[in-house]
Amino acid sequence: MSVAPNFAGASPPSKPTHFYMLPSTPKFAYIDSGEEWESLPEDDLYSEIMECGVPLLELLAKVARGYQKGNPIALLSKAIGVAACDAPGVSIATGIAGRPVPLNFLFCLVGPSGLGKGTTLDARLSCANPMGGYRNTTPASGEALIASFFDTVPAADGKGMETEQHKDPVWASWGEIDAFAAKSGSSGSTLDAIMRSLWTGEAAGDKSISRMKAGIGCRVEEDSYRFVMFVGAQPDHAGVLLEDATGGTIQRLLWFPLPDDDAPETSADIRAYKRDLEVTLGVPHNSLQLGSPDLKVWGPSQVSVSNDVIETMEENRSRILRRVENLDPLDAHRDNLRTRLAAIFAGWRAGHGNPALIDNEAWWWAGCVLEYSRRTRNACVIAARSKKMFDAREEGKAEGERFLARSAHIESQKEKALTAALDRVFEILEEGLWKKGSKNPSPLGATAGDVSRHVSTTYRKQTQDLINIHVMDGSVIAEKDHTGRMRYRVRES
Repeated sequence: MSVAPNFAGASPPSKPTHFYMLPSTPKFAYIDSGEEWESLPEDDLYSEIMECGVPLLELLAKVARGYQKGNPIALLSKAIGVAACDAPGVSIATGIAGRPVPLNFLFCLVGPSGLGKGTTLDARLSCANPMGGYRNTTPASGEALIASFFDTVPAADGKGMETEQHKDPVWASWGEIDAFAAKSGSSGSTLDAIMRSLWTGEAAGDKSISRMKAGIGCRVEEDSYRFVMFVGAQPDHAGVLLEDATGGTIQRLLWFPLPDDDAPETSADIRAYKRDLEVTLGVPHNSLQLGSPDLKVWGPSQVSVSNDVIETMEENRSRILRRVENLDPLDAHRDNLRTRLAAIFAGWRAGHGNPALIDNEAWWWAGCVLEYSRRTRNACVIAARSKKMFDAREEGKAEGERFLARSAHIESQKEKALTAALDRVFEILEEGLWKKGSKNPSPLGATAGDVSRHVSTTYRKQTQDLINIHVMDGSVIAEKDHTGRMRYRVRES
């Protein structure tokens, strides 16, 4: 049994115009290995996402590194957003928890100041549908965001003007988290609530008589629009998105890093990516040295879901309803997000204009993307928490002291446990404890999986995040072995 394909609102597909728009056959190294995503080293997780054999994904990685657009995973987020805009009327019916799932997305691109979210989003990726596209906006309020779905047109009776909802997707973007916080965090702001409603695809806005008289669109009906949002954030400034863990935007966000540790180092290496792109795309030599190619990105024209995936989703939902699973509030929408990502991947794998199927492969790929997002979010949680505590101590203000007093009984234990976990990871690497039980210990050091076996179960899922903190502060060296796996060892003093 499969859920019927979703045709509603889909545009008639045009014929593929590029080789990478044809069907492809992905291959995953870990899909049948029984490995949990949490135990996969970051390099292997990246390979499952970007190097699985889907040509568009491999082209995205070459563009990211040849034109220094940041982490290929960050550029992937733009491709996902463009694909959603290319299929503005498509949603996925699963028969679970009510309404179909729309391809609306919220993204947070994370990186230090100066790295440039705009550089990533400026990459030339356009809708494959000849009539496709989207409208950019940076709304100051929820009402302004709703109004961006409307055009002002001559009234039907020829007298004056009136508003009419257009069919174009809306792409909202804030370059810095502080600008978004100023708009969403003010008293009476409806921006955050409206974004959450738009993510679900439900009716949003209200019938304001004054705005209607002023000719301002003020309400969109359910499933009548496509919405994509991007915001940039420094890791320690993401607090505004992390505050309301049980009901806020954070549950719906996908988090991707801008830094790329594997970016090419020399000019020759960078230009080699551009030459590789020229050969792959079959364009003249040196034609892409000064500008990236315009890659056509398509969304699924119709989507069905395999019975295996539906069974998995049904059982996941059952565990939550029966409170069998202690679900992290930050992962409350994980299957909903995973369905959206799986639909995009299924469309890319099927090729432009072909029916897409969310099967176990598409479900696996989407799970890998969610794990990458989770790790990025966790790093932000740690950084934002540390900054909040530091700022409170430094300012020395009465409010800061009161905050510390109120939260000390909760946070102190978390901080102690986190510090102990960090120390434990360093001890494992320093004393070679990870070699116990390892059949072939490498002189280059331990993998994240090696270390995780010796970390307490409470922090086992965060092993990679804890190692990354030591790598960032320089106390641990990260180095790839002959198989390409990342290994870690303590820096000699």
